[in-house]
Amino acid sequence: MKDQLRLLRELQVIDSRLTEVRKSIDALPARLEPAKQDLARLEAMLTTERTQLAETEKWRVEQEELIKREEDAVRQAKAKLQQSRNTKDFSAASREVENKRRMISEREDELVKVIDAMEATRARLTQRESDVAALREKVTAEEAEVAVKVAELRKEMAVHEGGRGAVASQVPRDLLRRYELVQKRRGLALVPVVEGSCKGCFMSLPPQLSNIIARGTSIETCPSCQRLLYRPEMMDDAPAQSSAEPAK
Repeated sequence: MKDQLRLLRELQVIDSRLTEVRKSIDALPARLEPAKQDLARLEAMLTTERTQLAETEKWRVEQEELIKREEDAVRQAKAKLQQSRNTKDFSAASREVENKRRMISEREDELVKVIDAMEATRARLTQRESDVAALREKVTAEEAEVAVKVAELRKEMAVHEGGRGAVASQVPRDLLRRYELVQKRRGLALVPVVEGSCKGCFMSLPPQLSNIIARGTSIETCPSCQRLLYRPEMMDDAPAQSSAEPAK
């Protein structure tokens, strides 16, 4: 019975490490999510600003074309002014020239403001592109580091799984099934009894059950948490070492 308990304790050490490794494998990629989200946000902002700049550039070209047309209209109005034969025609042509000039001046003022804003946007885009490139490089480097660590953990997991199989093969099938069912529900399946209490759920055991466990003729379970129980003094301080135990 002691040998079986030692094997179960050794199996539990391996299973605990396997659980830690699996959690690490799952957690490592999640560490990259905040940086990836920041990168996606910056890239979206960059795309939006590029689109807005392209639309503003299109508007600038359209305004410059309109100014050219207005300037042509001014030249035509001046021609009419020179050809005026009476005061009425002269006044009308003069008003047309003045209106066209005012419209051109207003468009040019607006165009100057827009061009200044476009220059500021281009400068901001240059900085944004630099930030995005730096963050993308950082994310790529971290992804490579995570991939290496995950690969190392998978190798370690394979070693432990091999060691587990070797230890599990030495445990009676029914006992192994009991252990694995409890482990699935409780995490730790094998716990000591100290001062008459289960160290898994910390509930006091019935005296009769404590006496049975003390005799060491069977492996009993806790009535409260169903974990497998043993007395620490029944085993050596260190778990039995099997030849198949994975390297630490």
